[in-house]
Amino acid sequence: MRALWRACLVHGLAGMRALFLAVALAACVSAPPAPRVSADPVIAAERAFAAEAAQRGWAAAFRAWHAPDAMVLSPAPMSAADSLARVEGDGETTLDWRPAYAGMALSGDFGFTTGPFLFRGQDRIAGHYFTVWRKQTDGTWKWIFDAGTPVADPGPAIAADASLPILPVADEGVGDAAADAIRDLETHIHRARPDPAGRLRGRLAEDVRLNRPGRAPAIGREAADAAVATTGIGSSEPLWVEASAAGDLAFVLGAMPDDAGHYARIWQRRDGDWVIVFDEIVPGGSGN
Repeated sequence: MRALWRACLVHGLAGMRALFLAVALAACVSAPPAPRVSADPVIAAERAFAAEAAQRGWAAAFRAWHAPDAMVLSPAPMSAADSLARVEGDGETTLDWRPAYAGMALSGDFGFTTGPFLFRGQDRIAGHYFTVWRKQTDGTWKWIFDAGTPVADPGPAIAADASLPILPVADEGVGDAAADAIRDLETHIHRARPDPAGRLRGRLAEDVRLNRPGRAPAIGREAADAAVATTGIGSSEPLWVEASAAGDLAFVLGAMPDDAGHYARIWQRRDGDWVIVFDEIVPGGSGN
């Protein structure tokens, strides 16, 4: 009797294992794979934005592509709508730019692009632009911040359909806690004495990109570290922090000392901590 009971028990456990395995396999087969997050939407938006500027005029394109709450530097931060209202007509078609680098949040709702720009007007102006994009409730993409920096070597022209280097997408975020976390980090950096620049350099990612007026773009931590050491980091706690829904990517805007301009940077969540993946200084008087 005991042997018969043991045999039934073993048979029952084996059946349960088989049933569990079948259910698990069915779940694996039926569950669709998680969609891969891509920076393609912000690259496409930036290219369409630039193409419209070349066809209709830069002011017309900026009006068409900015979000209702978008900000520009003119030279102080102000509403993009108010700044563009000062411009008569559609603007010239002599402003060209192309994305050369882009990043996207894990939640697929927030990203940025940067790359060379050229103004072919009476005064030829070249540099690198920086645009922050946010997906709107209707599914379209609009920019929330746009500015440029006159770097010393903007680099060669980029093909309209060129394959671009992309910021790796984060593995995790902190949701709604991101904005407060970034404000705390920025405050910690800017209040550091005697060396706030040293504290900021400790937050630079290995693949960081950094733009400074009058200097060649710095790519990688070693080049960026040297640039930060000689050009400063800003003097104020952030004026504006905007984060993705996932809380893995965040944009910061702040002021430079003595009204010298503004700094703008992108933070990303990596390995349970925050690092700076893009940083630029926009000199006073720049903007739209």
